[in-house]
Amino acid sequence: MSRTQKELKALRQQQREEAAARQRARDRRSLYIIGGILGTAAIAILVVALALQHQAQQQNANRLAFQTVSGTVGQAVPDEGPATHVDPSTTPTYKFYPPTSGPHYNVQGYAPVPWKTIDTLVEGQFVHNLEHGGIAILYNCPSGNDCTTLKNQLQNYVTNLAPAEPQFGKVKIVMTPYTKGMQKKIALVAWHYVDFLDVYDQNEITRFYENHVDQGPEQIA
Repeated sequence: MSRTQKELKALRQQQREEAAARQRARDRRSLYIIGGILGTAAIAILVVALALQHQAQQQNANRLAFQTVSGTVGQAVPDEGPATHVDPSTTPTYKFYPPTSGPHYNVQGYAPVPWKTIDTLVEGQFVHNLEHGGIAILYNCPSGNDCTTLKNQLQNYVTNLAPAEPQFGKVKIVMTPYTKGMQKKIALVAWHYVDFLDVYDQNEITRFYENHVDQGPEQIA
């Protein structure tokens, strides 16, 4: 190999090494950038998680402490027969309204609904929540300021005040407007029990809830 060829070979080797060095530098910069992005994202996620945790702690701090209630609160209602699952395209019928047991729907996310749901629900939905040991707060009132006040009071109770039951640490309550069989403006409904109220009564609602929560035939969170 001539001197010129050796020099060219050495030059090419040097160029390859310099190119490899530049590529390694680019790779390191890319890793630093990716690491920075991931680190920033991790910090953001941590901040959001801590904020949500703080918010949940603040909300739970305002909730009433759960207390065991002796005796029986409310009126017993006869069983409506097997708690069978029926198709949501059908409308189950009951002997007593509002129903406290019997057939109901079974569709994930729809029946039972998530705890603390405040929405317009049908019997086939909230009866499934009762089966899981929850309580349904039903309200029936005319339009106007009094009705708005009542709904706001009930909603605030479910969202901020109702105690978490001790078995699962859940607020096992749902809330819906309802008209059929409503003897008064409010009906508190549990599995086989109902309690009618003329006005918002935080103490009575809490006593009914504490007395009947987790008393359904299926012990589910």
